[in-house]
Amino acid sequence: MVNFKDKSMPTAIEKALDFIGGMNTSMSVPHSMDESTAKGILKYLHDLGVPASPEVVMARGEQEGWNPEFTKKVAGWAEKVASGNRILIKNPEYFSTYMQEQLKELV
Repeated sequence: MVNFKDKSMPTAIEKALDFIGGMNTSMSVPHSMDESTAKGILKYLHDLGVPASPEVVMARGEQEGWNPEFTKKVAGWAEKVASGNRILIKNPEYFSTYMQEQLKELV
């Protein structure tokens, strides 16, 4: 079990998961806007050097009661990004400059 108050977890990852948790996590399939945003967040974290692991995503999803299929999808994207695989972001504009600035400040 991952403890989200554990100070060893970068606050950028916590904030990123907060952004994802603000989406409609009750659906098994994320809305296309949420999908693009979540993928953008995960890729940006990786680019900043603080990638979110699939295990952390799964733990947060379980802790907060996200739909299990939603959680698996987001964790799968985290795995793809972490392994260096290409990830298609259909609408990159949904990952806002505001979110990027918020995450960058925490690194």
